[in-house]
Amino acid sequence: MAANKDNQTLDASIKRKPVTRRGFIKGSASLLGFSLVGTLAACGGGGESPGSSSESSTSPPSSQKPPVALQAPYLMPSEDSLHTATYMAFASGSEGIWAPVTAQSTDAGIDRVRADLMDVAKAIGTYEPVNMLVLPVDLSAAQALLTMPSGANPAIHANYLARGTGVGGVKLIALANGFDDFWTRDTGCVFVKDTANSNALCAVNFNFNGWGNANTDGVNLTPGMTVTASVAASSNKSKAGKFFQPFANDHTLAAWMAKASNATLIQSTLTLEGGAIEFDGEATAILTESAVLHVNRNPQLFAIPNGVVANAKLLPTAKDTVLAELRRTLGVQKIIWIPGTATFPQGAGVGAQGGAATPDKETDITNGHVDFYAKFLAPGVVAYAADPANSTYEQALMRANFSRLSGQSDAKGRPLTLIALNAPGTYCTSNGVTLSDRQMTNFAAGYINFYKCNGAIIVPKFNDVAADAAAVATIRPYAGSRAIVQVDILGIASGGGGVHCSTRELPA
Repeated sequence: MAANKDNQTLDASIKRKPVTRRGFIKGSASLLGFSLVGTLAACGGGGESPGSSSESSTSPPSSQKPPVALQAPYLMPSEDSLHTATYMAFASGSEGIWAPVTAQSTDAGIDRVRADLMDVAKAIGTYEPVNMLVLPVDLSAAQALLTMPSGANPAIHANYLARGTGVGGVKLIALANGFDDFWTRDTGCVFVKDTANSNALCAVNFNFNGWGNANTDGVNLTPGMTVTASVAASSNKSKAGKFFQPFANDHTLAAWMAKASNATLIQSTLTLEGGAIEFDGEATAILTESAVLHVNRNPQLFAIPNGVVANAKLLPTAKDTVLAELRRTLGVQKIIWIPGTATFPQGAGVGAQGGAATPDKETDITNGHVDFYAKFLAPGVVAYAADPANSTYEQALMRANFSRLSGQSDAKGRPLTLIALNAPGTYCTSNGVTLSDRQMTNFAAGYINFYKCNGAIIVPKFNDVAADAAAVATIRPYAGSRAIVQVDILGIASGGGGVHCSTRELPA
């Protein structure tokens, strides 16, 4: 879930201007024409296990009415429902996605990313079991990190060791060729319950295709990455190779997770990622137009004259189509649409202005996932990303999302209560290390990306003392009996995501 954003940060001793998550937000340009190459059909997914594992716009708020159709029996439990476990994955260097730090690095490096992932796993594992998927070649590295404290979060390890007998724990699962990257929120399945069948566990496969599989021309790839012929054939090459990374194994992960969890696999007709779905566990979902109504994922929602992607126009029925499918698979009765990053293609951005930048200027591989902008604190209560100081350069974008949320009610008719969760002002220093401007290219600075597990809420920490404390204070009234645990995630955030992006709950 790599994502980028332009940002301005003040260290204690030096003024910096890191280039972070979404530099294109600051400018606007007209859309350019890109020819459609190959098939745009969403990747299909089967119900087979891919392998075995071993332990080791400013339009007014929509007054949507659910189409007249029978409600499917499937329901996605809210994140704060009881979990059996949490799925995570361990960063690997085997495909060139993550690598040691060099002068050319655009992230904090694989060592720091791995340490952060294990800290998140321990923070969760203090309260509930964590199933961490590991490629066999990386098993010894994962085992070593599991046994020692990190420099950034030493208290996390101490608390993990002090947990009660039989409580939680981190289980390393060696999974040969089981995944490419560690963003299990996006690559894995979405677990649901079959309410018509004694709440039997099911799992929805949303056909992960590498966040749109838009970039397979082989340009600017990290050494070690390759583009297979089949992947290249299914790409429209609309983003000049900026974001491509291998995803053939990630595409199979949803089916594996379903089988490993003894869940019945449900195949969706949509292509999207778990980070694109925010759901209250009852009937209301929040989605971003920019990530879901996107031609690289769901071309069936568009008219594409002469196959020219830049001329793609959203069909009038697109939102109804999405609602009907999410009703069938997740139990959604109402979708609240917010702009997201308001980018390509035209008609899926803010108002009638189309995109905020040309496709090749898009700097967020997720195209604006909702789990960076809005999250339910409780049914009827939504935390939204805000940046009063514009430290992330996303102030205008966040205001557009807030505007769309304002005045909305949920599927049960409750007016939404909106709670601002302000971005940190500084966020590039941790454990004696200050990231370079280049390493900040993909940095995701925001607290919305928190995760609710059985006994705690795991919240990002950015070492902005005042902002970190304010985030905790904002969430506290909605935490109930849960502890609030902050984890310094400099490495994970440098890769463009957060705590929520790297987890997937398995409901009890």
